[in-house]
Amino acid sequence: MKTGFKRLVQTSTVIASMLAAGGVMSATDGSLGATSTGDLDIQVDIEPRMQIARLSDILLSFDGSGTGDVAGFSTACVYRNELGTYEVTASGDGTGSAFTVTNAAPVPSTIAYTVEWDDTSTGAGSTGVTSGTALTGQSGVNTGTDECTVGGVAGAAAGPGVANARVTVTFARADLLAAPSGTYNGVLTLLVSPE
Repeated sequence: MKTGFKRLVQTSTVIASMLAAGGVMSATDGSLGATSTGDLDIQVDIEPRMQIARLSDILLSFDGSGTGDVAGFSTACVYRNELGTYEVTASGDGTGSAFTVTNAAPVPSTIAYTVEWDDTSTGAGSTGVTSGTALTGQSGVNTGTDECTVGGVAGAAAGPGVANARVTVTFARADLLAAPSGTYNGVLTLLVSPE
Protein backbone atom coordinates (compact mmCIF):
# COMPACT_ATOMS: atom_id res chain seq x y z
CA MET A 1 0.00 0.00 0.00
CA LYS A 2 1.36 3.38 -0.97
CA THR A 3 2.07 5.84 1.83
CA GLY A 4 -0.25 8.52 0.42
CA PHE A 5 -3.15 6.07 0.11
CA LYS A 6 -2.50 4.75 3.62
CA ARG A 7 -2.69 8.29 5.02
CA LEU A 8 -5.91 8.89 3.09
CA VAL A 9 -7.50 5.77 4.62
CA GLN A 10 -6.37 6.74 8.14
CA THR A 11 -7.64 10.30 7.71
CA SER A 12 -10.99 9.07 6.37
CA THR A 13 -11.34 6.74 9.36
CA VAL A 14 -10.67 9.58 11.80
CA ILE A 15 -13.18 11.87 10.06
CA ALA A 16 -15.81 9.10 10.05
CA SER A 17 -15.24 8.59 13.79
CA MET A 18 -15.64 12.30 14.44
CA LEU A 19 -18.85 12.45 12.45
CA ALA A 20 -20.19 9.46 14.34
CA ALA A 21 -19.38 11.23 17.61
CA GLY A 22 -21.79 14.00 16.68
CA GLY A 23 -19.78 16.83 15.16
CA VAL A 24 -17.71 17.90 12.19
CA MET A 25 -14.18 18.70 13.28
CA SER A 26 -12.20 21.19 11.22
CA ALA A 27 -8.58 21.27 12.26
CA THR A 28 -6.56 23.63 10.06
CA ASP A 29 -2.87 23.31 9.33
CA GLY A 30 -0.69 26.38 9.24
CA SER A 31 1.08 27.49 6.10
CA LEU A 32 4.81 27.61 5.54
CA GLY A 33 6.36 30.92 6.56
CA ALA A 34 8.45 32.73 9.15
CA THR A 35 5.70 31.74 11.60
CA SER A 36 2.82 29.37 11.20
CA THR A 37 -0.54 29.12 12.94
CA GLY A 38 -2.83 26.13 13.03
CA ASP A 39 -6.05 25.53 14.92
CA LEU A 40 -8.10 22.57 16.02
CA ASP A 41 -11.49 22.00 17.56
CA ILE A 42 -11.92 20.49 21.00
CA GLN A 43 -15.02 18.50 21.89
CA VAL A 44 -16.06 17.03 25.22
CA ASP A 45 -19.15 14.86 25.60
CA ILE A 46 -20.59 14.88 29.13
CA GLU A 47 -22.87 12.03 30.10
CA PRO A 48 -25.85 12.52 32.45
CA ARG A 49 -24.72 11.89 36.03
CA MET A 50 -26.49 11.58 39.38
CA GLN A 51 -25.47 10.75 42.92
CA ILE A 52 -27.26 10.26 46.21
CA ALA A 53 -25.08 11.16 49.16
CA ARG A 54 -25.08 12.18 52.82
CA LEU A 55 -27.33 9.34 53.97
CA SER A 56 -27.26 8.19 57.58
CA ASP A 57 -28.33 4.90 59.16
CA ILE A 58 -31.70 4.83 60.90
CA LEU A 59 -31.39 3.39 64.42
CA LEU A 60 -34.60 2.91 66.36
CA SER A 61 -35.63 1.36 69.67
CA PHE A 62 -39.04 0.35 70.99
CA ASP A 63 -39.95 -0.20 74.63
CA GLY A 64 -43.73 -0.25 74.30
CA SER A 65 -44.23 3.23 75.72
CA GLY A 66 -46.25 5.79 73.85
CA THR A 67 -49.21 5.15 71.61
CA GLY A 68 -48.15 5.69 68.02
CA ASP A 69 -46.14 3.99 65.34
CA VAL A 70 -42.35 4.23 65.39
CA ALA A 71 -40.63 6.18 62.63
CA GLY A 72 -37.15 7.37 61.75
CA PHE A 73 -35.61 9.25 58.86
CA SER A 74 -32.44 10.12 57.04
CA THR A 75 -31.90 13.28 55.06
CA ALA A 76 -29.97 12.99 51.82
CA CYS A 77 -28.50 15.08 49.05
CA VAL A 78 -29.37 14.25 45.44
CA TYR A 79 -26.89 15.61 42.88
CA ARG A 80 -27.47 15.91 39.14
CA ASN A 81 -25.11 17.51 36.66
CA GLU A 82 -27.96 19.53 35.16
CA LEU A 83 -31.31 20.86 36.28
CA GLY A 84 -34.27 18.56 35.81
CA THR A 85 -36.48 16.06 37.54
CA TYR A 86 -35.48 12.62 38.70
CA GLU A 87 -37.07 9.43 39.91
CA VAL A 88 -36.25 7.38 42.99
CA THR A 89 -36.76 3.64 43.37
CA ALA A 90 -36.59 2.08 46.82
CA SER A 91 -36.13 -1.62 47.53
CA GLY A 92 -35.67 -3.63 50.69
CA ASP A 93 -33.58 -6.74 51.26
CA GLY A 94 -36.50 -8.92 52.26
CA THR A 95 -38.08 -11.64 50.13
CA GLY A 96 -38.98 -10.14 46.76
CA SER A 97 -37.23 -6.88 47.77
CA ALA A 98 -39.78 -6.34 50.55
CA PHE A 99 -39.31 -3.61 53.14
CA THR A 100 -38.51 -5.79 56.15
CA VAL A 101 -36.07 -6.20 59.01
CA THR A 102 -35.14 -9.61 60.39
CA ASN A 103 -33.97 -11.07 63.69
CA ALA A 104 -32.20 -14.40 63.20
CA ALA A 105 -32.19 -15.67 66.81
CA PRO A 106 -33.54 -17.28 68.83
CA VAL A 107 -36.39 -17.75 66.34
CA PRO A 108 -36.19 -16.09 62.91
CA SER A 109 -38.68 -13.22 62.87
CA THR A 110 -39.48 -10.50 60.35
CA ILE A 111 -41.12 -7.09 60.75
CA ALA A 112 -42.38 -5.04 57.80
CA TYR A 113 -41.98 -1.29 57.49
CA THR A 114 -43.23 1.37 55.11
CA VAL A 115 -41.12 3.91 53.22
CA GLU A 116 -41.82 7.52 52.27
CA TRP A 117 -39.73 9.89 50.15
CA ASP A 118 -39.72 13.68 50.15
CA ASP A 119 -37.79 15.75 47.60
CA THR A 120 -37.16 18.34 50.32
CA SER A 121 -35.44 17.77 53.64
CA THR A 122 -38.46 18.70 55.76
CA GLY A 123 -40.62 15.60 55.30
CA ALA A 124 -43.69 17.80 54.79
CA GLY A 125 -44.23 16.48 51.27
CA SER A 126 -43.49 12.82 51.95
CA THR A 127 -45.01 10.31 49.54
CA GLY A 128 -45.33 6.59 50.17
CA VAL A 129 -43.31 4.37 47.85
CA THR A 130 -43.72 0.75 46.78
CA SER A 131 -40.67 -1.48 46.63
CA GLY A 132 -39.27 -1.63 43.12
CA THR A 133 -41.61 1.03 41.71
CA ALA A 134 -40.14 4.37 40.66
CA LEU A 135 -41.49 7.54 42.25
CA THR A 136 -41.29 10.06 39.42
CA GLY A 137 -41.31 13.84 39.14
CA GLN A 138 -38.87 14.56 41.97
CA SER A 139 -37.07 17.90 41.87
CA GLY A 140 -34.66 20.16 43.76
CA VAL A 141 -31.36 18.54 42.79
CA ASN A 142 -27.99 19.95 43.81
CA THR A 143 -26.00 20.87 40.69
CA GLY A 144 -22.92 22.20 42.52
CA THR A 145 -20.87 19.20 43.62
CA ASP A 146 -21.46 15.46 43.46
CA GLU A 147 -20.79 15.01 47.18
CA CYS A 148 -23.00 18.03 48.01
CA THR A 149 -20.17 19.57 50.01
CA VAL A 150 -21.13 23.15 49.14
CA GLY A 151 -24.30 25.14 49.02
CA GLY A 152 -25.39 26.24 52.48
CA VAL A 153 -25.74 25.12 56.06
CA ALA A 154 -25.40 21.52 57.14
CA GLY A 155 -28.45 19.29 56.88
CA ALA A 156 -29.78 17.71 60.06
CA ALA A 157 -28.21 14.32 59.36
CA ALA A 158 -26.56 14.99 56.06
CA GLY A 159 -23.33 16.65 57.11
CA PRO A 160 -21.81 19.51 55.09
CA GLY A 161 -23.85 20.89 52.24
CA VAL A 162 -27.57 21.15 51.83
CA ALA A 163 -29.88 18.20 52.37
CA ASN A 164 -32.48 18.30 49.60
CA ALA A 165 -34.33 15.03 50.21
CA ARG A 166 -35.56 12.84 53.04
CA VAL A 167 -36.45 9.18 53.41
CA THR A 168 -38.67 8.04 56.27
CA VAL A 169 -39.32 4.49 57.48
CA THR A 170 -42.24 3.63 59.75
CA PHE A 171 -42.98 0.53 61.82
CA ALA A 172 -46.54 -0.11 62.92
CA ARG A 173 -46.85 -0.20 66.70
CA ALA A 174 -48.95 -3.37 66.54
CA ASP A 175 -46.24 -5.17 64.54
CA LEU A 176 -43.57 -4.19 67.05
CA LEU A 177 -45.68 -5.33 70.00
CA ALA A 178 -46.24 -8.71 68.32
CA ALA A 179 -42.53 -9.30 67.58
CA PRO A 180 -40.13 -11.22 69.86
CA SER A 181 -37.47 -9.10 71.55
CA GLY A 182 -34.13 -8.80 69.83
CA THR A 183 -32.19 -6.73 67.32
CA TYR A 184 -33.68 -6.59 63.82
CA ASN A 185 -31.67 -5.52 60.80
CA GLY A 186 -32.38 -4.73 57.18
CA VAL A 187 -31.04 -2.75 54.25
CA LEU A 188 -32.96 -0.12 52.30
CA THR A 189 -31.57 0.65 48.83
CA LEU A 190 -32.36 3.92 47.05
CA LEU A 191 -31.77 4.28 43.31
CA VAL A 192 -31.98 7.75 41.76
CA SER A 193 -32.22 8.17 38.00
CA PRO A 194 -32.61 11.19 35.72
CA GLU A 195 -35.90 11.67 33.89
